[in-house]
Amino acid sequence: MSQASLSSRSSLPAWLWLLAFGLAAINLRAPIVVIGPVLEPIMATLSIGAGVASLFTTGMILCFGLLSPLAPGLADRVGLDRAIACAISLIAIGGVFRGVESVAIMLLGTLCAGLGIALGNVLMPSLVKRDRGDRLGRTMGLYTVMMGVGATISAGTAIPLMQLSGSWSLPIWLWAAFGIVSAIIWWRLALRLGPEAGTDSHRPSMTRLFKNPVAWTLTLFMGAQSLSFYTLQTWVPAVASEAGVPQATAGLMLSMINLTSIPASYFIARLSSRLSRHSLLVLGLCTLIAIALLGLLLAPTAAPIGWALMLGAGQGGCFSFALTMIVLRTRHPQHAAMLSGMSQSVGYLMAASGPLLFGALHELHGDWQLSLVFLLVLLAGQSVAGMLIGRPKMVRLADE
Repeated sequence: MSQASLSSRSSLPAWLWLLAFGLAAINLRAPIVVIGPVLEPIMATLSIGAGVASLFTTGMILCFGLLSPLAPGLADRVGLDRAIACAISLIAIGGVFRGVESVAIMLLGTLCAGLGIALGNVLMPSLVKRDRGDRLGRTMGLYTVMMGVGATISAGTAIPLMQLSGSWSLPIWLWAAFGIVSAIIWWRLALRLGPEAGTDSHRPSMTRLFKNPVAWTLTLFMGAQSLSFYTLQTWVPAVASEAGVPQATAGLMLSMINLTSIPASYFIARLSSRLSRHSLLVLGLCTLIAIALLGLLLAPTAAPIGWALMLGAGQGGCFSFALTMIVLRTRHPQHAAMLSGMSQSVGYLMAASGPLLFGALHELHGDWQLSLVFLLVLLAGQSVAGMLIGRPKMVRLADE
């Protein structure tokens, strides 16, 4: 990085950096969630079935898995700040397309927004590593909180906005407008800071990362927690309702999972940054999830809200832990971007298969027992991977 670039970054007001950072984080979750609440009106308007409609949501998760590896190369070519500005621009453009009443245009928008979010997911930990290395815990905590806040607001306002306007396009387009404003701020920031020089000086071949056991351990942990999270986001209300939990309570469980995950993710990021060893921490988080899954399996009606609170704390903490480890287990921003790309690519590909497998096991067995056992077995593997990544071992890819 050039001296002029370093000087311009050091003179950047902290509030401006945090504003841009927070806006980017919100854009990485809100556009995903806004589609779900209005999916039935979309199906009715476009005269499509559930299979095609699912592409608007699961298709985006597949984009994360398939396109995440592109992010480190883009950052090398145009610089990290401009790469993030490009990512947010793609999200905004995709949001505009997703509000158009056309299946083809909406799918194009899903691909566009999915690419933008995939890039942003990978590059944000690298940005923290580069600019906030002395405040990792606080900044990663802010990152996960802003993503959670964006998702919560997006889900909670979609139906009221649709009812107010009479169109399901309005909530989608409002988040697209938010993305446009965010992109403008990011482009002004990136152009003000100027291009980065020498960004690839610490970036070895990606194949070296594939040979690193620490990288694979983190990747497997990320994959297992992502699969579990997206599966339960899809099926928790159905599992609880079928077990005898009142429908209103079953829906409330999902809200409680998401709300609880917000403070849990912030607390775990702060705590992780202060510890040198993390194995007991991640074991505790996985134990919370295990108790909740066993509760859903053996006594679903005994304390449904309690199971939801445990799931939210455990899963929110595990997600925050995984992202924080990407930063803590690497020495250079370029390595963080590579590790983020690898772990999130595999993680989201695994996540896309989770709801399908969970539902298939239900069809095979006739109830949710086998499906929940599947998540418990997966959690055992996640716990082992988490305890291994909790040891203070770095990802070493070059002469450091």
